[in-house]
Amino acid sequence: MQLKEAIQTLNAPKPSGPYSQGVKKDQFIFVSGQDGVQPGEDEENRGSIAEQTEACLDHIKSILSEKDADLNAIVHMTCHLADLNGQTVQEFNRVYEMYFRNVEVKPARITVGSQLLGTDVEITAIAAVE
Repeated sequence: MQLKEAIQTLNAPKPSGPYSQGVKKDQFIFVSGQDGVQPGEDEENRGSIAEQTEACLDHIKSILSEKDADLNAIVHMTCHLADLNGQTVQEFNRVYEMYFRNVEVKPARITVGSQLLGTDVEITAIAAVE
């Protein structure tokens, strides 16, 4: 019996270190921090906070879909922003809200300011699946 299972997709960036894009353990999926850089994209031209947030959430969706899960399965998210000024947080929340508009029970969430390398946003998620 396998205690945990690595999740990998070509639709999200390859891990930059010794970790998995996601791990399924029992009824939970743990998604590693996904940043706002698209695979193959130059970090210097990473786009706006809105574009980076979309990229993060799209990566998370891709990883979850490998186990037939979607945003409805997410129970908790940790969101790291390089800048917590009002306009940045407002734009981040605008995009985040679009993705979770049709999710009946929104995930619990914490948003923190972090020193990030090569991105302005990084998001991790925990999902519950059957």
